[in-house]
Amino acid sequence: MFNKVLSKSTIIMFLFDLTIFVLSTLFWYTKFRLPAEHLVIVLLLSVLTGIVVLFLKDNYKVREFNISSKNYYLLFEGIIISHVPLLIFLLIINHNLQTFEFIGLNILTVYIFLAAYRNLFHLYLFKFKKIKNVLIVGTNKEARLIADEIINKKALKMQVIGFVKDNDEDNIINDSNTKIFDQEDLKEVIKNNNINIIIVAIKHRIEESILTNMVYNISNNIKVYKMPDFYEMVTGKYYVSKMSINWLFYDFMNRRSILYNFCKRTFDIISALIILIVTAPILVYIGIKVKNTDGASPIYTQNRVGKNGKIFKAYKLRTMYVNDYKPKDGKIEHTESQDEDDRVIPFCKFIRKARLDEIPQMINILKGEMSIVGPRCEWEDLVKIYSKEIPYYQCRQWVRTGWTGWAQINQGHCVSSDDIAEKLQYDLYYLKHKNIIWEIGILIKAIFLALGGRHD
Repeated sequence: MFNKVLSKSTIIMFLFDLTIFVLSTLFWYTKFRLPAEHLVIVLLLSVLTGIVVLFLKDNYKVREFNISSKNYYLLFEGIIISHVPLLIFLLIINHNLQTFEFIGLNILTVYIFLAAYRNLFHLYLFKFKKIKNVLIVGTNKEARLIADEIINKKALKMQVIGFVKDNDEDNIINDSNTKIFDQEDLKEVIKNNNINIIIVAIKHRIEESILTNMVYNISNNIKVYKMPDFYEMVTGKYYVSKMSINWLFYDFMNRRSILYNFCKRTFDIISALIILIVTAPILVYIGIKVKNTDGASPIYTQNRVGKNGKIFKAYKLRTMYVNDYKPKDGKIEHTESQDEDDRVIPFCKFIRKARLDEIPQMINILKGEMSIVGPRCEWEDLVKIYSKEIPYYQCRQWVRTGWTGWAQINQGHCVSSDDIAEKLQYDLYYLKHKNIIWEIGILIKAIFLALGGRHD
């Protein structure tokens, strides 16, 4: 899903990148006098692979781009990867030194212009862009939460002017430096503080007099959001509360579709077969090497929890030595993070990072026990613990669990209850917004992360 707050900046950057790919490729291709009859194909390969790769590598999260060597490296890496299909095509039709010179200069030109634009955008964003003033209606914990999100996300270029007190709820915001206004002063507050955005963070049903007062005093140029909706836009997560779970239930039930289910199942089967066929030689090699390590079977099963709480046996490629599980801290309720787990066979650490050990789960997908995209399927014992510790955790079982998902590509591997609670927010966001096009994008993004060893 796309962040509505950031969409204008993303579109401008997308169009700029597209223009640079076209102009640079056209210039250098003509300069080296490469075969004119293949120009259209070369342009299409350059532009399409370039834009898609940069999108999958998060280069269009423009407000998160900062002046760091890591971001510049990731941009350069993305441009190089995007030129691989173009290089292969050119070597087939024109295998000489000119091909490598063209590719090298095109990579360098595209990188310089794209990096320069991002640098200028960063400068504009933090030095010149006008800050939007935000007024939050409500003084409860939800109001405090969304205020903290705005304060922490400096790239939003928003500042919280203050809070409008709701007389029917406790005022938990009592910081002396925080401005709290009365409902009766709403018109003057908006006028005097040049308010651009109002976020309503009231949990209970709002009184008619308050609603009428807001309608009278909030002009057309001011955007008004419900707190949960705004929270989704700036975080990509679902705000979890007793009321929001009720809303999610109705959204989920009313968006059920036979067509979606058919497309989803078709997508699962086709994707699982392709992944199995492509990775079969690698899996066989890893399996033999694991077998030779300690003599035990390279494949094992583990009880996982799927849709509607149904237990199934998930297939995995073994990456640990055969022994009884003994946590380092002596506690049995949670497992360590994989970076601290000394049971992992040394050469299998990258295999786990690249998610190769979970490719046998394609069998579970073909059997209909899992999906390619969905909430992560968790170990049965952990689900029992999380269900007790984390409110509404079982809601993620409304759909088939997935090999990858929105939570996995945003948060990665985690085991603590706090992190799992945050992962639940990503999972519920997926439940609300799921659609096939988005899920195809999630799968492609997951594959790119796995190939780079970044899909924990």
